[in-house]
Amino acid sequence: MAKNNQPPTPIRLFFMFAQITTVTLGGGYVIVPVIGSALEKRGWMNEDDFYSIFVKAQAFPGPLAMSTAMLVSIRLCGFWGAFAAFWGILIPPFLALILVSDLIRTYGSLPAVQRFLAGAGAVVPGLVAAMVYKSVKKGSWNIPRVAETLILAILLALFPKLSLPILLGGIALLYGIEALCTKH
Repeated sequence: MAKNNQPPTPIRLFFMFAQITTVTLGGGYVIVPVIGSALEKRGWMNEDDFYSIFVKAQAFPGPLAMSTAMLVSIRLCGFWGAFAAFWGILIPPFLALILVSDLIRTYGSLPAVQRFLAGAGAVVPGLVAAMVYKSVKKGSWNIPRVAETLILAILLALFPKLSLPILLGGIALLYGIEALCTKH
């Protein structure tokens, strides 16, 4: 873990999260590893502590990046840290949507713009894979759990219009199977 002379403060957290959400394309599973790396680089939190918080953040409703950022910030700076994290995560994408939406509406059909958007989308699976790898390395994964997760991911990819029922049903089924197996 790198050392940083500056301790975390709400304003530093705000700017860290604002910088991350300004330059990162994708959802929570893309932003989360970037947050973990930024915290470790600054010496504010080690990887194990961060991924422990990330695991808890998955139980909260709402955007994963927001939950993770707020829980991390509560640990580092209390209420005001969470307040700063909320706005640091929210403001840059909000402004970007407002500023870029008109440009995409006007120029979105151009081949160069379509290639850029396709390329940006191609990066997301790699970032998700890196985050899953770190989670698997740290977590209590076993062969059946990995197989179940891969099957669920394949079903989600094959049937995107049914993603919500597949995801909710799959999670319920997997937790049910796991509960039955651990009782015996």
